[in-house]
Amino acid sequence: MTLQDNKLDPDARPVPSRHLAELLSRALLDRHLCERLFADPEAIGRAFGLAPAEVEAIRLLDRRKFDATIAKLRWG
Repeated sequence: MTLQDNKLDPDARPVPSRHLAELLSRALLDRHLCERLFADPEAIGRAFGLAPAEVEAIRLLDRRKFDATIAKLRWG
């Protein structure tokens, strides 16, 4: 957290939990989990023990960008 003129830095982002990092890493490699993640982020969030704010962050993920990242990982 950085302070500038006694205000929080609007560009600062919270560090994701270990659970969120694990979920996203697995979803990048597991197509079935990826589909479930986008179909029902709340259920997947509960299963991975995510905080409500992290579930909301998943809901904001851009599916096309996520799929493009998967393609890049698979094909280089």
